[in-house]
Amino acid sequence: MLLAGAPDRQHTAPAPPAAPAAEHVTALLPELGERRLREGVERSARAVTA
Repeated sequence: MLLAGAPDRQHTAPAPPAAPAAEHVTALLPELGERRLREGVERSARAVTA
């Protein structure tokens, strides 16, 4: 419910409020792909700095 307006809920749901740890990236990479994971991290960084 909290992520209803998120542009990519599958990426956002498991994302911690800080930069993802290497283990987190390794687990998500096969499922989301590099481009989608990178975009999600960049989107999260922009939201924090906005």
